[in-house]
Amino acid sequence: MFTILYTGLAIIAAGTTYSVLTRYRRIRLGSRFDMVQAFGPKEFAEFDAQLEAIAREELRRLEDELVQYLAGQAGHVVVISRGRHGITLELSDGRRLSVRGVSHRTVELLNRCAQSDVLRPESFDRDAVLHRLLLRGLAGAEIEISARNIALTADRTDR
Repeated sequence: MFTILYTGLAIIAAGTTYSVLTRYRRIRLGSRFDMVQAFGPKEFAEFDAQLEAIAREELRRLEDELVQYLAGQAGHVVVISRGRHGITLELSDGRRLSVRGVSHRTVELLNRCAQSDVLRPESFDRDAVLHRLLLRGLAGAEIEISARNIALTADRTDR
């Protein structure tokens, strides 16, 4: 008796779940088809090209800002913080250099040199794939950091 009751309840619950999921999928897929119908492939390609151009221009602007900063009187490294995707160099003038995609070996070398010397960012170079940042110490030590991305962040008073 209880077996028949529990089996009936299970069938009703499975049917309800199936109908709710089917309705959700139809709504979700319907919204995708509406976007495709509203914008054709040509419009999507044009929009994508515009976004790529904006991203290239922004990257060029950030790199120019970093080069100008390094050409002036750049602060020395005060704190080296590790993050999920790389490291952050806190500089004495309140700015930060975010370095993404740097190797663990380079981070260890940087930590060792930073303990015994005052490191200052000296120059920045970029090739097709990598960014290179040269740090020079007062005692003459040089560390070249190769990374996927290097970005300068201003302190809170510059914003």
